[in-house]
Amino acid sequence: MILNFILFIISFLFMEFVAWSNHKYVMHGFMWSFHRDHHVNVTQQKKGRLEKNDIFFLIYAIPAIILIITGLMTGSDSPVAIGAGITLYGFTYFMLHDVVYHHRLPLFKNTTNRYLLAVKRAHDAHHRPKTADDFDNFGLLIFSGKYFK
Repeated sequence: MILNFILFIISFLFMEFVAWSNHKYVMHGFMWSFHRDHHVNVTQQKKGRLEKNDIFFLIYAIPAIILIITGLMTGSDSPVAIGAGITLYGFTYFMLHDVVYHHRLPLFKNTTNRYLLAVKRAHDAHHRPKTADDFDNFGLLIFSGKYFK
């Protein structure tokens, strides 16, 4: 029981590293053609429309689904715990990135929460680099303390 809780927490935390590295080296690397539309000026984005970038949801969801189904089918709790940790990170990512920052749902538009405001500032910095090589803040939950000011 405690082992599965630890696996759940470690999986959730590890996903920040996975998201950071995939964002930096995959999305801003060889799969830039899928991620580019996400960096279109916000005024040019059509609200409520899917982006090519949304394909990355599957990259994270499919392994989590496979782990959960496999664990349930074999009666093993560990894959379920790992899949649940990945799923919780995905939900957290959706809430912070798609809802809080990009306003895909009309929630948290006028937040005064210090952490959520820092998330917005860090993501602003990522979306508005000075040059093409100046992208920063590839993660979601962990970023420089300067964004809290």
